[in-house]
Amino acid sequence: MTDWIVAPTIPARFAREMLAQLRLEPPALAALLQRSGLSAQVLRDGQRIAPRHYRALSRLAVGSGHDEAFGFFARPVPPGSFAQLLRLLVHLPTLADAFDEAARFYRLFDDSLPWHLEKDHKSARLVLTPRTAIQADSALWPHMLLLALWHTGSWLAGQTLALRKVVLPEALVGFAAQTRFLFGRQPLCGTQALLELPAASLRAPLLRRPEEAARFARHLLQTLLSPGPAASFEAHLRGLLSVADPFAGLSEPQAAEALGMSRQTLARKLAELGTSFLGIRDDLRRDLACSLLVRGSMSVADLAQLLGYSEPSAFQRAFKQWTGLPPGAYRGGKRTAADDD
Repeated sequence: MTDWIVAPTIPARFAREMLAQLRLEPPALAALLQRSGLSAQVLRDGQRIAPRHYRALSRLAVGSGHDEAFGFFARPVPPGSFAQLLRLLVHLPTLADAFDEAARFYRLFDDSLPWHLEKDHKSARLVLTPRTAIQADSALWPHMLLLALWHTGSWLAGQTLALRKVVLPEALVGFAAQTRFLFGRQPLCGTQALLELPAASLRAPLLRRPEEAARFARHLLQTLLSPGPAASFEAHLRGLLSVADPFAGLSEPQAAEALGMSRQTLARKLAELGTSFLGIRDDLRRDLACSLLVRGSMSVADLAQLLGYSEPSAFQRAFKQWTGLPPGAYRGGKRTAADDD
């Protein structure tokens, strides 16, 4: 039996948007993708990218564009700017001061505040204020910016900031599963992208020292792709399903028993995250299928059997529902000998 370690994959649209801002010539773009361990076909609609390849692509994109903001601002943010900002923020009295000062810092690169802080006696909201249509229409930008604000605020305060709401524009409803896994909370739809926190969070003192800034800045990208604390239960369930034999073969009652709870409790916990047992199992199967299809080492029939489908045709229908592409097209037309049998 093989124990599969299956990380949640990243929508190809995130990578497309990131690379579009670099405005690279085709040969330079191909070289960048190759160094990231990717091919040009992964940028198509329906494709998904493994986190390690996405992290590599992001690091290379920052280096190629000499811009920590991936070209979304009017002027490049030189590498190292974020770490230097952190060294300044740690001297401020409260988290509210830090969020305001950081917005003013990035205004130097975009001529407007990228976010603003709204407060009342119970809640505080970090509201993104896109300046351009590219920022407003992006799927990557609001995810990246809201995650960076949340994780940076949590780091500065020395504890994970409680999230009351995560709101994204209605056009991004298709990314709800990705958002839920990253924030540990089902996103709501609204006219503006924002995070809502308890007002008391913004009065928290800052507990970090300047010498700690470089390490946090260096690992921020990896942090942005990791599940939020509230999503660790979902990550635990994915891990349990990954080592089942056959792959993801546990039923909901079996998974609940393995987790030491009733089926009803498992269903309730997942409903609180805005998902279900079958939804998580399908996401897990999709992520492994995408990974193995890109490698091209397994036939569709063998992959269907691995994932627990009685017939290859059932797997093909499911895969097309997940990605919008049949397995052969997702793999870029490459076929194994077994596919032709």
